Amino acid sequence: MILQNIVLKETNKTKRSLYYRTSGKFEEEAGSIVLKSGDTLDLQTYFNVFSCGKWNKYAGIQEVSLAIEFEGQIQIEVWHLKKSGKAEKIAETTGNHDNCAVEKVRAIPVRSQGVLGVKINTLGKGARIYGGYFETDRTPAGDIKIGIGICTFRREEYVKRNMNLLKKEVFSNSASQVREHLKVCIADNAGTLETEELETPEIKIVKNKNLGGVGGFTRDVLEYLENDRMVSHILLMDDDAVIAPESLERTFALLSLLKPEFRDYTIGGALLRLDRPLIQYESGADWNNGDIFAHNHDFDLSVLDNVIENEEEMPTEYTGWWYSCIPVTVIRRKGLPLPLFIHRDDIEYGLRSEGRFIFLNGICVWHEAFENKLPGFLEYYDVRNLAIVNAIHSPDYKARDFKKMLFVQVSSNIGKYRYKYVDLNLKGAVDFLKGFGWFYRLDTLENHELLKVYNYTVEDAENYVGYHGLKEKELRLSPDEDERLPGKLERIWKVITMNGHFFPAFKTRIKTVRPNPSIYELYRQREVLFVDNTGKALHVKRSRAELIKAYMKLFRVFRLIDKRYEKASRSYRENFSKLTSKTFWKKYLEMTDDGKDGKNGN
Repeated sequence: MILQNIVLKETNKTKRSLYYRTSGKFEEEAGSIVLKSGDTLDLQTYFNVFSCGKWNKYAGIQEVSLAIEFEGQIQIEVWHLKKSGKAEKIAETTGNHDNCAVEKVRAIPVRSQGVLGVKINTLGKGARIYGGYFETDRTPAGDIKIGIGICTFRREEYVKRNMNLLKKEVFSNSASQVREHLKVCIADNAGTLETEELETPEIKIVKNKNLGGVGGFTRDVLEYLENDRMVSHILLMDDDAVIAPESLERTFALLSLLKPEFRDYTIGGALLRLDRPLIQYESGADWNNGDIFAHNHDFDLSVLDNVIENEEEMPTEYTGWWYSCIPVTVIRRKGLPLPLFIHRDDIEYGLRSEGRFIFLNGICVWHEAFENKLPGFLEYYDVRNLAIVNAIHSPDYKARDFKKMLFVQVSSNIGKYRYKYVDLNLKGAVDFLKGFGWFYRLDTLENHELLKVYNYTVEDAENYVGYHGLKEKELRLSPDEDERLPGKLERIWKVITMNGHFFPAFKTRIKTVRPNPSIYELYRQREVLFVDNTGKALHVKRSRAELIKAYMKLFRVFRLIDKRYEKASRSYRENFSKLTSKTFWKKYLEMTDDGKDGKNGN
């Protein structure tokens, strides 16, 4: 069985160092690499190292063979690399073929730590490298069938892109190991997808009531659990994530060979940044009661040392639903997700997995970085849903902890002059305090509609060209501009002075910043324009009156927290399972007994 392909095909030059490097000039043609004599093709990269430590631990693989497809004359070197210690060459062979052929390096030991890296040196007149793979003589332990679940709302462009990629690289690819073991179900929350264009025997689209991301993902799960698309695993994936087909191949291979004690583990995919495709946003994360810690955040995966360190395992509390492959047996045992509408739903469900996650280099998606977006309604859901998640999973999280979190959140928005976001924060807290009974009876869509009064109206950034002399180039901000972190004394001063609210504003023109800057950047600014990655802008002005009003409202909510937090928290903890059953979800989604959507008639 092939455990991992050597991937060479990458037309995006920015991403190339995730796949290979060369020591000299080369030609890339139809996914093959043509090198002159004396050059080296270095495959010690994110997508092409072999994660021997994890294959050894989770699948019991103790040796593998490496196959390289090529023509010409080459020398193949296999190296063992680990975080500490020097690289060690553990295998080497040469090959010479006038026509395309396969050369194998057999019986390569798979050690309990680190990765295997491959270098190919060209000899003679040079060579053309077509690709290759790592394989084992082990046979799969069971029949793995993966059902991809996607939720979408009016994102036809992204859905078509990903489905066309799957059709070409997987479903129509005779060399794909996963193609006969893969299905796709798309929950269309807007009912706007063109089914005739997208549907195939492998791809199904269902119209769904728009109950947010969790409503769409849960509809996908129900389709697999109840209808004729039985699967062993459900892979939840964002509609706007850019898929790497090789990630699916590796996920299938790993699942097929897992030891029995690891078969209830979730396979998580790393999140790589779409705007900076060599940079990993996270590979698993810790919830920390809301103080999230993303593992290996901002790792440059073009750097070999980072790739090796990325294989080091650490306790993990959850993985995001941009790529989360969950065993059906776990879903049946743990129940369905909570109806949190948007945000923190994947975190809550991940906490139920009790740390059973596996991550592997090369299993990933590219996705827009979250700090590039204006938060808007999330300022409500992040507070309310954080409290619900902690009420259920962290009984030791008390009223004082909730007040501390709320104070930090509110103060951050005050420091950024986003006073309406303060109202969203406080409403999230107050709504949580209404308890489980309120949440159970909640009309989610009506509640979301009511939030509009607390939110800002954003405009096209281009509308501000000329405002206070702003130029067009100033409205195209990089989210990764270097921030100057003030010294300790300067930070203390800015905190004490409410970020300069009670001093005269600087007599400068409007300041433009990305959606989530440090508040220190805005010290004594009169006006601020937040610009996001979509070209939308939020314009705010500093107000001492709004600052005072915001803190007065906050301290009133503090008194309410002191009175109600413990009772509300206990009510969620004792009753949340009422929201995770099929019966609840089918009623919530307005599904009929045959699994169809009662509202849309699908």
